[in-house]
Amino acid sequence: MIELPAEQVRCLAELLRDRVGLYGREGGDFALRLAVAARFEAPDPPAVEPGRYVEHLRSPAGEEELRRLLPLVTVGKTSFFRDARQFEALRALLPRLLARARAEGRPLAIWSAGCATGEEPWSIAIAAAEAGARASELELLATDLNPEAVARAQTGAFPLERLREVPAELRARWFTVSGACAEVAPALRALFTGAATHNLVSASYPRPARGAWDIVFCRNVLIYFDTATTVGVLERFRAALTPGGWLFLGYSESLFHLYDGFVLEQVEEAFLYRRPCPSTLSPTEGECRERGHAPGTAPLSPPRGAREHGKIVHRTAADVLAEAAQLIDRGRFVAARDFLEARLAAGEDDLGIRLTLAHLLDLLQAPERAAACYRDAVAREPLRAEPHLFLGVHLFARGDPETASAELSRALFLDPDLALAHYFLGRCREAQRDVERARLCYGNALAAHDRCPDGHRQRFLGHYPDLPESGAAFARAARYALEAL
Repeated sequence: MIELPAEQVRCLAELLRDRVGLYGREGGDFALRLAVAARFEAPDPPAVEPGRYVEHLRSPAGEEELRRLLPLVTVGKTSFFRDARQFEALRALLPRLLARARAEGRPLAIWSAGCATGEEPWSIAIAAAEAGARASELELLATDLNPEAVARAQTGAFPLERLREVPAELRARWFTVSGACAEVAPALRALFTGAATHNLVSASYPRPARGAWDIVFCRNVLIYFDTATTVGVLERFRAALTPGGWLFLGYSESLFHLYDGFVLEQVEEAFLYRRPCPSTLSPTEGECRERGHAPGTAPLSPPRGAREHGKIVHRTAADVLAEAAQLIDRGRFVAARDFLEARLAAGEDDLGIRLTLAHLLDLLQAPERAAACYRDAVAREPLRAEPHLFLGVHLFARGDPETASAELSRALFLDPDLALAHYFLGRCREAQRDVERARLCYGNALAAHDRCPDGHRQRFLGHYPDLPESGAAFARAARYALEAL
């Protein structure tokens, strides 16, 4: 195998970062060495000596070679309808967005940025066709850094095995099958504007023929960028989106504590980002966004006075939790449960009160009631990490690692620094006999502890006497788990 000297590998990493924004990660040097070795062992190897390879890439004559190297450096993993929850969200959004575009006399504009070999944009086209979009009513552009992937996306032809995730009725309706190959039907091709090579690190972003993009898909691309590059890309996406437009990111690409130019919203079972549109918000939507709720989700009621002995006694949530904590710390769990249930019944509603009650019900061996209380907290505050986190821990303890892992993943999307959630997600992966992903989760717990030693950026809402909040405890447990795997 061709071996590049360490200095050449470092220079190559710098070149890729400067030219296309690819950011070196753990194990990145080995990946670069493998990519370069693959190029020199290919039928059309570079026409230079290995020692001059990086110099060649930097020259105008090396542009074509850089294009050949990039597919070996970037993963490009994709599939039809990848992440079913996000496509359910897209299906929920399309009717209203199509209606608005029709009323404005323009096509609905969707950009698939980082389209790889085209499964994503063609999945979008199918969803739009199923929503009733006609050829003149959709502008759908697909772009990718990899020119070979773009060329394949443009063809709309796929090996039949790549359509495994496409339901049979959709395959029959939107594809023509010939032997081991499937090609998109003409009616679907009419919805596809085209595919083009584009570098997201460039200053210029494509725009639709009329206005700005209604939706941008850019999933599992930002993970390749460093923080500064990511923020720049997000700024340009925001400028390219119409006010109120939607940004679909991968589930590992949270903007928490990174960029606040988008509002996080839940649509169906997916978390999406939306460019704010203050001038057109209804009071209900505006209030929801200000408090961090998704529109259509009822926010928690403000604390109301409880009537005691014929008069109104106003209590803050902090006062209620402090009193409950005193009861819990004295071992009076039943009294604390009754007290919190009474407070909720009196209208003194608060997320911390609900979560503390759910945890108490767990301790009192009332799992069904605890689960209902956790789920109610999730429904009321879907954009807070704690409800998903503690519901996930509860579900894992009850022997349901599949559902638990989904809730823990949501918690981590909302707050990637939760060492506790990374650790329990690792436990779920172990229970699912997925050792590699378990190792990754435990490693993430250690990294989260390094970023945020307290385990979270602000104290959890509620009171959990048997659950350490310190990230150190779960980092230590994650280290032990890694050693055991």
